[in-house]
Amino acid sequence: MIKIFSYGTLCEKDVQLREFGQEFYVEPHLDYITGWDIIKVKMYGEYHKVAIPNPSSSTIMGAIIHIPEEMMPLVDEYEGLEYKKVNIKTLSDLDCIMYVKR
Repeated sequence: MIKIFSYGTLCEKDVQLREFGQEFYVEPHLDYITGWDIIKVKMYGEYHKVAIPNPSSSTIMGAIIHIPEEMMPLVDEYEGLEYKKVNIKTLSDLDCIMYVKR
């Protein structure tokens, strides 16, 4: 399983069912990261949240989602070309992947 730190729609059950045909395990407690800001960027005619690095930023809250490795190409496609994956460590010391602005 791949752990994703999600600050957006990927942690929503209805999005998971609609886009991937299944629900992923979402940890019951939220986690946090520092060193990033969330901004809104217009993509595909709508505004979407994206994380950008900022060492002096506030704390970002998100959900930890466990995604089967074989589903990652579909998740990459869902996130789109405007995002890239980075490795992060949450404040609870979990190693995760997070999608950020390319």
